[in-house]
Amino acid sequence: MLARLVGGVVVGVASWMMGVDAAYTKGEWMKGRATYFDAPDAWKQKFSQQIFGDLYGNACGYVNKGAGRESNANFPFLANAVAAVADFDPNLHDGACGSCFEIKCESGRVRNTPDSRGFIYSVERGFWETDPNATDTLGRRLAKRGAERDVDDGREYEYARCWNESATIKVRIIDTCPCNYITGTQEICCGPVPHFDLSYWAYETIAHPLQGKINILFRPIQCEEDGIVLDYELGAKARISRTIFSDGVVGAGWAWLPYKDKWLVIERPGYGRNEHAANCLQVDPGGRIAFTCWSCERQAKPFDGTYISLWLRTSCTSNFDAPMYLGISTRTRKEFLNGTIVAQESESQVGTKRLLESTFFDSRTIDDNCGRRAVVPLAEFASTPARANTFAIELAAPTDPAWARTVEKQPHSVTFCVDDVVIIP
Repeated sequence: MLARLVGGVVVGVASWMMGVDAAYTKGEWMKGRATYFDAPDAWKQKFSQQIFGDLYGNACGYVNKGAGRESNANFPFLANAVAAVADFDPNLHDGACGSCFEIKCESGRVRNTPDSRGFIYSVERGFWETDPNATDTLGRRLAKRGAERDVDDGREYEYARCWNESATIKVRIIDTCPCNYITGTQEICCGPVPHFDLSYWAYETIAHPLQGKINILFRPIQCEEDGIVLDYELGAKARISRTIFSDGVVGAGWAWLPYKDKWLVIERPGYGRNEHAANCLQVDPGGRIAFTCWSCERQAKPFDGTYISLWLRTSCTSNFDAPMYLGISTRTRKEFLNGTIVAQESESQVGTKRLLESTFFDSRTIDDNCGRRAVVPLAEFASTPARANTFAIELAAPTDPAWARTVEKQPHSVTFCVDDVVIIP
């Protein structure tokens, strides 16, 4: 969701050109813009006229679920290292969930065109006029109101100042900044400037949050510690990982979509292979966990591989096997236009689901951490797995005859954990 901190702006220059210059060279910093979402409770109360959203309501599904788990205190990532990205540019948005960007602030008039020739006029105040002395979580104040007057026509531009223009932050994408949404068109997410909605805590690292918008420079990077710079023009092809989940680490490109779940913990220490962290959840019959690389079937084609392997823990009792299915599909999101739904979300199965039978496991016996590794050829699902963008692990439906082969002989909820979910080329 978008932190809509931009009410009443007027565009200085309108252009629907692509947000990144045609002369782009891999590794260079690109011009963008940022707002922020979520904030400390005291900040939300003080500036209640704004809409802030929250971290754990993110579109990528990165949230621990269940009683007492759905709060920032239980958020699976550092609050000062996450962001949303606008959906108008597929090179930035397709497969963006879990991907990473390096960002730094750039002082000046807040841009409204990628070439910085167009700016946003300041016609409405919110933060400064409400409380010009408001401090961020580090107790810092903004020294000057965020506006600059045009000497030619007397109008004011929004003007933002950075703490340190050479300082950089690294953020992981957890959400979407949608151009078209249920609340209507959100112009700041519609381009042409590449736009990021940083968490409040990431934003205050580079600029004071009394400034609702800032200019940024950004570039896509790998999420690993070395942070290798990626090629923007390759889009999802460059950033998505074939490791969907391993040892508590979410693979770049993958959103999480649980269904009929009672609770879910993204990173449960000690419940994975070799006592690593695992993704654990409890589902009712027909429930599942799905991993989706949004829109990746168009170019990146993550399932254009040979096998998919995973480590699965259903019970520490060797004679218990819940009937679990694996499947691949193509999912689409709900689409809006001017606040009206024009397309419902959908899912199309690619090929057939496969019951996870003993022939797919490396061993018939569970390992020391109560799990087994399965390796399934993608050809088992369909002849054209490259059409898929989603992989699901699903508990059999209540009417499935596979329940009759279990110890209990009848359907029931099941707790399971997964680790090392990898697409093998």
